[in-house]
Amino acid sequence: MTKQEKVGFYIELWKQTVDVQKHFNDIELRIRGLALTVLTFVLGGASLAIRDNATVIMFGGHFQLGSLILFLGIVLWLTFYFVDQVWYHRLLIGAVVHGEALEDEIKRALPAAGLTKAITKNSPYTIRVRFFRKTLWSAEIHSTMKIRIFYFTVAAILVVSGILLQLALPTPRH
Repeated sequence: MTKQEKVGFYIELWKQTVDVQKHFNDIELRIRGLALTVLTFVLGGASLAIRDNATVIMFGGHFQLGSLILFLGIVLWLTFYFVDQVWYHRLLIGAVVHGEALEDEIKRALPAAGLTKAITKNSPYTIRVRFFRKTLWSAEIHSTMKIRIFYFTVAAILVVSGILLQLALPTPRH
């Protein structure tokens, strides 16, 4: 096999790898979209329960139905996190690592090759906390941390809202 034929095979492998990357990325975006849809229904259900001041008697106590719906929403939300981050994101990372290895081989014959590595290099985002013009703290966040921030920020809002709702609304006395 000639060097040119080998490069051609590597390019075909790389194309398939990029297709796999796109597939996993698409799955992750669909998961997040579905998670946001479920979140919308959870918030809507909690809102209706709050409007009606609906309560549930459990374990000998009165609980706001809106709070219970929000806590159920947390469970559902974190389930989406599991499927997104723990399941598919790891597969996407594997496909990216494989694409980078193929690009290393292709680069020997075609020095301009490097799309996957360029995307990986430009993906991180640096968060900076500044006071006047001085940076007090900074951290580079990668895709895994971005996903965690997305899911855990919403989860924290649901937890705080559920607790505040339970504590703030009066429960009926029978």
